[in-house]
Amino acid sequence: MFVKPGEGEGGRWKRLSFHRRRGAFMYYCHMKRLQITLPLALVALAVWLGLTLGVGRLFSGGRQQSLFDSVAAGIGPAWVLAVLFSVVVALASTERRAAGLRAPESWKSLWLVWPPLLYSLLMLLVAWAGGWPPSHVLLIVGCNTALVAVSEELMFRSVLLQGLLSRHAIWPAVLISSLLFGVVHTLNGLATGDFSSALWQAVAAFLQGVGYAAIRLRTRSVWPMVVVHGLWDFALVTSALTAANTGEGSVLPLAAVLAVLPLCLYGVYLLRGSQRALLRPMSTEENSVAS
Repeated sequence: MFVKPGEGEGGRWKRLSFHRRRGAFMYYCHMKRLQITLPLALVALAVWLGLTLGVGRLFSGGRQQSLFDSVAAGIGPAWVLAVLFSVVVALASTERRAAGLRAPESWKSLWLVWPPLLYSLLMLLVAWAGGWPPSHVLLIVGCNTALVAVSEELMFRSVLLQGLLSRHAIWPAVLISSLLFGVVHTLNGLATGDFSSALWQAVAAFLQGVGYAAIRLRTRSVWPMVVVHGLWDFALVTSALTAANTGEGSVLPLAAVLAVLPLCLYGVYLLRGSQRALLRPMSTEENSVAS
């Protein structure tokens, strides 16, 4: 190793020790990185479910309440833990960029986000027209819907989708991840006691999942859908709270499903054959450079 003029044996030893420690640290970090395989993704999903449902039920004392009331009641500890877990799993991966933890591939690709973004803005307009809930309620709802958006997108459109893509082609991976996204929403019935509404919500979540996954793959980034998901949930909850306060009836379940059907069809269009050919998996070298 190069030694500066006048540098004694002690200085050279310190330089060698520093570089050895640095090399050992980098090696340790590299060895501790996770590879997102399908088994790992499924285990992560199981832990995530335990946090969102188990911890949530623990803090609620087993009481059943509507999903909208639970979102507006206070910051959910279960959602905070779910976000932390999802972030740790995603950041610990060797395939962070392939899993969507990156900026969109090009700013032009953000145009692909306009249909769900338009939906969300229209729902916000409806909520605003009906009268906003109190400001402190809006703040709580905003925090909780942001937490839900981050944890669900990282878990389903980042970790789980990447795990499925490690074994399956694009369409099977999209459909399976969306199906699991829907199934998870049926479990809301355990917290609310309303399994009929939870079933309709699951169907709508499956349709949304197809559209969200398609946009995630086309933009190669999970962050645009985190923003859209958060706005969507915020608009949905505020609209429901406004309707409850004014005594208006909620949207019929079938109407809600039909409302998100175009988003699913949009996802099918985005993943048509000519576009799927462009969605080559990111190579190991590209991931290693990004890491």
